Amino acid sequence: MKKILVLSLLAFTVFSLSSCVESSSKYKALQAQLDSLSVVHSTKSAEFEEVFATLNEVENGLKSIRETENILVLQSQKGGAEVPESSREQLKSDVTAIGEAIQSYKKQIDKLKSDNRIQSSQFKKRLAALTQELEAKSVLIADLGRQLEEKDRQLIVKSQQIESLDKTVSNLREDVSSLSQTSSSQKETIANQDAQINTGYYIIGTKSELINAKVMSKGGLFKSAKISYQAEQSAFVKIDIREVKEIQLNAEKAKVLSIHPTGTYTLEPGANGMQVLKISQPATFWEQTKYLVIQTL
Repeated sequence: MKKILVLSLLAFTVFSLSSCVESSSKYKALQAQLDSLSVVHSTKSAEFEEVFATLNEVENGLKSIRETENILVLQSQKGGAEVPESSREQLKSDVTAIGEAIQSYKKQIDKLKSDNRIQSSQFKKRLAALTQELEAKSVLIADLGRQLEEKDRQLIVKSQQIESLDKTVSNLREDVSSLSQTSSSQKETIANQDAQINTGYYIIGTKSELINAKVMSKGGLFKSAKISYQAEQSAFVKIDIREVKEIQLNAEKAKVLSIHPTGTYTLEPGANGMQVLKISQPATFWEQTKYLVIQTL
């Protein structure tokens, strides 16, 4: 019983002392300082979290850039005509997006550098390393952008050159076609002229037959070419004077009525006794007229 009484007395004394301490001004001042320190700590913690969240964002962004930059470099190196236009446009879009991201990260780093809340040398080294890498990436992306622009300009020039060559080839083909047509027409004209030059006509018949063919008049005179020329020509046999050197007359006697130089031809009997006209000098023989008239007797 006595022990219980002592314990009760001690408890009452402690409670009384505690109540006295908590109600004292010194205790209250200490409590206020503690609360203030707690707020400051919470604020600093929040600030640190914000700073390191920014750092983490920049570092993660750089990691993503590192993973894609090699792909971009390889694609830009073959960014010629073999790469579809849609792929080239996507490549330029990717380079632009990365360039904009780098500029954003650089602004964030500059903001952290001007923030005096964290001054540790380790933190400053970290910012310096990030700045250096961002500068290097910025130079790389700018270079990639210039390469892509240069390749686009080269493609435009090549396209213009190809278009110009296509036009030139088309014009040349038209010229060749025109020349071919002209040449063909000229060849045809020359061939026709050559044929006309080397075309001769002959007719063989008795006097009455020649008169009926309107080659001779009844008086026996050989008509000039001015009279019934078409009628005369239709009655003649057409020949190539370069090829015909002999003409079978199918008559025992015959004479040449048309004008041909003496010595350029002969009338000789053939194997069957019938007369044969042999032309020894074709060019001279046909020089005065291309119409040969032979009367059989």
